[in-house]
Amino acid sequence: MMPFAEKLSFLMHITKTRNKELAEELSVDPSMISLMRTGKRKPSKNPVQIQRMAFFFAKRCPAAFQRQALSEMLDQAAISPNMPVEALAANLEKWLHGEENIAETLLSGIQSPPVKMAQPMAAPFPAPEDTVSGQTLFFYGEEGRREVMTLVMQEILAMETPTSVLTVVDDNLEWLLSDYLLSKRIQSQMLDAIERGFTFYQIMPPMNFINRYTESLQFWLPIYAAGKAKVYYYPRLRGNLYRHSIIVVPKRCVQYASSVGLGSTSDITMFSTDPRLIDAFEQQFQEHIALCRPALNVHRDAQEVISSFLEFFTRQGDTIQAVNFLSTNSIPRALLAQFAQESSNPSWQQVFQKYLNEQPCFENRLRHEPYIDMCRLATAEEVRSGKVPVGAPIQWENGQPCYTPETYCLHLKNILRLMNTYPNYTFLPLHEKEPGYELFVNESGMALLVRASAPLFVLEMRRPHMVLALQEHLMRKADAIGYEGASRERIRMELRALIQKLGG
Repeated sequence: MMPFAEKLSFLMHITKTRNKELAEELSVDPSMISLMRTGKRKPSKNPVQIQRMAFFFAKRCPAAFQRQALSEMLDQAAISPNMPVEALAANLEKWLHGEENIAETLLSGIQSPPVKMAQPMAAPFPAPEDTVSGQTLFFYGEEGRREVMTLVMQEILAMETPTSVLTVVDDNLEWLLSDYLLSKRIQSQMLDAIERGFTFYQIMPPMNFINRYTESLQFWLPIYAAGKAKVYYYPRLRGNLYRHSIIVVPKRCVQYASSVGLGSTSDITMFSTDPRLIDAFEQQFQEHIALCRPALNVHRDAQEVISSFLEFFTRQGDTIQAVNFLSTNSIPRALLAQFAQESSNPSWQQVFQKYLNEQPCFENRLRHEPYIDMCRLATAEEVRSGKVPVGAPIQWENGQPCYTPETYCLHLKNILRLMNTYPNYTFLPLHEKEPGYELFVNESGMALLVRASAPLFVLEMRRPHMVLALQEHLMRKADAIGYEGASRERIRMELRALIQKLGG
């Protein structure tokens, strides 16, 4: 990973910025900039400083050669001459904070709801003449790929009856992302199609080139979050020599592109409205997807969410989670039974009863498997307000019960019991809310990423590389807090102190 000092020096070099100029922008002494450039001083932990620095450099990089240099240094195809300054500043800010990885892409992407363009942009290619049924056209290079993508979206948007769009993405979208305005327009049109009832089936690209895969993931995340995407991956290794992508709109059109390696000017792209070709590629897609496995699902319905969580908590293997509430698994049995009995909402009764039934299995797991439970502790004042919910990621249903000081104390005491009884159970108190999400990861190959603000949804992931990246993210977080040796007793003392504050 490139040190911050080298990143700063690079940006100052391509923008011809002097220490004094940047110091005036940040309201610091020029000597501070000099120390940061030599690595003797780290940037302030105040995120505003990095934000202002990123925007300052973004404004100073309007030229094509500067954007090209940034694209190569950050390894991001989307940094192009037509990328707005605000978007470039956001990319520079992430880069200055640290390298973007799969976990950070997912966690930052889920916090932003799907957004369509307020006004559709004019197409960069002329509208084709009326499509002749049965015609097949060929295009070349990256420009050809972009032109065919425009034709496909025009066909989709012209359809009166929604259908399923079948996609195989075997490359990493550099041909699309390198044109920032076009990529945003295509993304917006896909979201518009989803609103009209279309569903996108996608076979994800291989993870052979992580940076390119991560950038492609950023493009697709809003589509996933819209809840009308079925996503799969091929579990076996694939070579890097030949690549292809397919888009099939059944009974309407097909796009097929092939290239050597990552592709560029060698791309050959076919666009056809020939019914025989469309049917043949649709059949190929069905044969391909039969060899694949589910990569992720999006859940918005309360019953789907409940089922997904119950499956997660009954899986074998090491588990780690970071949430903004005390976990439902650690609620004492008597309290679960009380909540199930007192709740006026049948859905909540079902939730608490199912957790009550599964609790013996959960405690049996703790005899053999590590479980790291990172939870935000509510303050005594928050608990006394009566607004701290029980079982909180499932907020789709009304009538969610809230803690009283007495019931919160009972829950904390049960956490202490679990810590004392099972060395495999680790409770880690968090004191700040997770920024817009909650995350659950099981090493057996399942992760749940919850968007904790409207619009609410759960991203259920099963692709091993994605699950592993999220697990590593949480393990680093746990290591930074500390949970072994003396830290375990420190945590017990903190729980006892909160119990005492609540009068327990």
